[in-house]
Amino acid sequence: MCDLVHNVELKNVQPGEVFHYSLILLKVELVNPCGNGELRIVSKNNQTVSFSFAVEQDTGNVEGKQAVYRKLRILLRLSSGENVYEVQYCNVRSSISLVYRVPHTRFTVVPLYIICKGHSGRYQSHEYDSRNDSDEACRKITLAIELLQCLYAEKLHEHGFGRKTFTLESSCQPFHSQLDWEQSTTMTEGDLWHQFATELVQSNRYDMDRVKVVGFLSSTHFDGISDGDYSYENIRKKTTGHAALGGGGLALFGSGCLYTWPSVLQTVCSAFTSQQPVDCGKLLDDSNYRRTYGGCFATTLGSVCHEMGHTFDLGHTPDGSIMGDGFDAIDNVFVGRPPRVGCHGGNLPKRIIDTKPGGLAGRLTQLKRPGEVLRQRLEAKHNDGVFFAATSARTLSYHRWFNQHESKRGSIQFDHCTKTVTCSNDSTIVLAELRTTANGMMQKCWTFQKGEQSQFTLPKLPNLKDLTLFVMDADGNILKVDLSSISAAQM
Repeated sequence: MCDLVHNVELKNVQPGEVFHYSLILLKVELVNPCGNGELRIVSKNNQTVSFSFAVEQDTGNVEGKQAVYRKLRILLRLSSGENVYEVQYCNVRSSISLVYRVPHTRFTVVPLYIICKGHSGRYQSHEYDSRNDSDEACRKITLAIELLQCLYAEKLHEHGFGRKTFTLESSCQPFHSQLDWEQSTTMTEGDLWHQFATELVQSNRYDMDRVKVVGFLSSTHFDGISDGDYSYENIRKKTTGHAALGGGGLALFGSGCLYTWPSVLQTVCSAFTSQQPVDCGKLLDDSNYRRTYGGCFATTLGSVCHEMGHTFDLGHTPDGSIMGDGFDAIDNVFVGRPPRVGCHGGNLPKRIIDTKPGGLAGRLTQLKRPGEVLRQRLEAKHNDGVFFAATSARTLSYHRWFNQHESKRGSIQFDHCTKTVTCSNDSTIVLAELRTTANGMMQKCWTFQKGEQSQFTLPKLPNLKDLTLFVMDADGNILKVDLSSISAAQM
């Protein structure tokens, strides 16, 4: 019989809270864990529920007595309707009721596994993997996008916007491209993006005015490192069929690290924390130099999160945010920040990504990290160090893909002579940004309360050349204007 006084407390959700996505994150604080304690979650009919969890341990004082706090992060899947669960640990029971309401919206996200003509559909994996077919790939991709649903919701919640997130229209499905597999191996990621974006539009399979597609190319191939050069640049030279580009209605990715992704919920946290080394002689290492399975999973899922942000009209931000260079540490959202050895849980190497001028390829950018003081402030405010910048969170909160209600269709007009933006249909401006046209980097930003003003005039600035104006109104209507068309006399 255990003599310790335990306490189990849910920190981030309220009883009866309603979710519009099924895979949720619970933050649990356990006081005085014991050696034999086992965490279980059971449903109201006493059936054990599948979940994944990670532990981070800390110490502190409770009523003047030394105690051990064990902080848990639990990933749990809800069924439609009310879900009554009991969290059990040793001799303690804690009940919680949570509600999942299936969302009803026209604006959805569809994950696809793209198979080129002549390709088997099997993604590159280790030699002992016999399950690397399209079915397994689709299971992994569906789970990954569900994790990102949860992440977007949690990060918007931290900004005070509630747990808004995008809606999945379906689980991942194969998409058979007309592009010849051998031809695809000679194409750049920009060319691949345009190829598949065109095919999606011409196929009429989806209404691309209301669907964002997240596509993964099955035929990504890595030749292996044999010359001892493990730099990111050399890895990319030896990889074909790779992409990490997002914009418009398509975010496109390679499948080179899919071998590190989990396919079932129970193994998510162990996949993030896996220290299994990558055999760089045979398998792609896209881990920001961590060279572990967990590092690959975190970096590549973070890349998906970042590029999906571009499809939701987010620009780059000059900080350590998700839309800056902070997506490598996305695993911290799901497993916390335990005092792990090495860079996997702490300070990651600086990300260096080749920047191409202009176009979609220019969206992959080398960004500077903030100073140490700013970093500490951010980490104090955001407990896992992963966040959307305020301007990104505000954009998402008004975006059509993040709202259940049907917003009014309208337009935003721009007068090139007066440099004034005007809303139609009695809407009001909530955000205006100036972004560098070549790479989408946010330079200046103005925010307004809903209902505050229907017009906005750009202030006098020394130079608007090479800048794009991005404006959003309270109904989710968006205006983008390339300001290079304004003459010097008008500036």
